[in-house]
Amino acid sequence: MSAPADSLTESMALEAQAASLRAARDHLRDIANGIQQDIEAIKRARLPALREALAACAQAETDLRRAVEASPAELWRRTRTRLVHGIRIGWTKSRGKVEWDDEAKVIERIRRLLPAEQAALLIRVREAVHKPAVYDLTAGDLKRLGIRIEDDCDVVVVKDVAGELDRLLERVLADLAEEDAA
Repeated sequence: MSAPADSLTESMALEAQAASLRAARDHLRDIANGIQQDIEAIKRARLPALREALAACAQAETDLRRAVEASPAELWRRTRTRLVHGIRIGWTKSRGKVEWDDEAKVIERIRRLLPAEQAALLIRVREAVHKPAVYDLTAGDLKRLGIRIEDDCDVVVVKDVAGELDRLLERVLADLAEEDAA
């Protein structure tokens, strides 16, 4: 008769341990929920300041871009960009747009004037010039093929080279956007 009593005691001990684990997990969940609520409250409390700071950064960047645009060209002759307080400023060449008048003629010239391997990279199967590949051609090849580069003008560069702040802002703003959507 002692076997059933031992079995009952063991069963009660297991139940007590399960109840203890349940209580510990419920307590853990309550703490985690409290942390999440605190995080949400901090986000809501800091959101107006974040928006103000974003607007101030945007205005400061606009002002700096205008100052670079208005600065004398002599400042940028020797070095086209400078690193000032962790911000790269100056001028850089934009990539420009690849343009041509008659795509069929350009395709024909590519096939006639360039090696077959290079032509295969430049021409899509649907008989269109592959614009990204055209950027790798020399100016002489572009001219021979009847391709011109347009809008390849100097553009202002203002870039924080550290980048951690931008990644942090992207994460915070993504979280806020998800909350706004919900």
